[in-house]
Amino acid sequence: MKTAINKALLFAHFEGRTTPLQIELLREWLQEADNQQLYYGWLQEWEQQNPQIISDPDVAYLKFQQQTAGTSQAAATPRMPVWKQWRIQSFFMAASVTALVLTVAYMTRNYWAMRTIATDYGEVRSVVLPDGSCVTLNANSELRLSRFSFGTLSPSREVFLKGEAEFAVVHTPTHDHFRVHTTNDVEVVVLGTEFVVNTRRNNTRVELNRGKVQLRYPAPDQISTLTMRPGDWVNLSAGGQAKRGRVDTRQQPATTWKNYEYNFQRTPMPEIANLLADNFGLTVQLDSALARRKVTGTFHAHNADELVQALVELFDIDVIRDGKTIQLSVPKSGPIQ
Repeated sequence: MKTAINKALLFAHFEGRTTPLQIELLREWLQEADNQQLYYGWLQEWEQQNPQIISDPDVAYLKFQQQTAGTSQAAATPRMPVWKQWRIQSFFMAASVTALVLTVAYMTRNYWAMRTIATDYGEVRSVVLPDGSCVTLNANSELRLSRFSFGTLSPSREVFLKGEAEFAVVHTPTHDHFRVHTTNDVEVVVLGTEFVVNTRRNNTRVELNRGKVQLRYPAPDQISTLTMRPGDWVNLSAGGQAKRGRVDTRQQPATTWKNYEYNFQRTPMPEIANLLADNFGLTVQLDSALARRKVTGTFHAHNADELVQALVELFDIDVIRDGKTIQLSVPKSGPIQ
């Protein structure tokens, strides 16, 4: 005769005193949803009568299923004292906070470890570095250097340039090198000198005014070096190709932009369109006739509108502007004179 499933039997089961046959009967009895609700109700009543044991209904039911599968686990396990639980929870909370702080510090290391000096479109800015060197940034440029160790805690004087800048580097008593790293892995190594670096459009151009510098740049299967003399200019393409020449002393210096002047010597209009994009964030569209034109002259402009207006007056061209996009074209009435 089968044993009846009642409260007394379940209470005995909750205390771990049921036989394998009774456990099998309970397993069959719990197949019905109504019996499961009754099971949880009696479990809650039993827990209220036995406060020294704190159980979770889901955990208790899981353990019951484990018992029916032939396991020998107890139906309920006393928990550790509350004060021990609090200490463990506090430990894991502190560990979690520490891990979070370390993770955030690692992810933001470029911010707190490096100082960034940047200019907006149309802005020119001069700064003096901790070692006394002076840097003048052209518009839409960025210079990064160590926030803590540049020229103070160590002889390292390294900066990372994106855009264009003029450098006037001071010579230190210990002959420490000053290194400029560009976006296409070109490195300019100097002791004390004046030079200009332009890293726009995945190319690097260096013009040396005074002193001596050494360029290190990636070439196929090797790192090449090149030493510059005052008056030299070097163009380095992304493929490691280097072009070298001498600055024409009759021309204006490369840093007329410091005074918001733009000097063009037979400069193709596409290059001027690139300048408007790099320095002022404009997208310039040229028709085929304008794209073949070259410009000679010096223009004074504090913003893009002044420079575009100067070109319009020079060539008598049509302008259509839509936000940051400018279309320049030859008037339909006739060719450019």
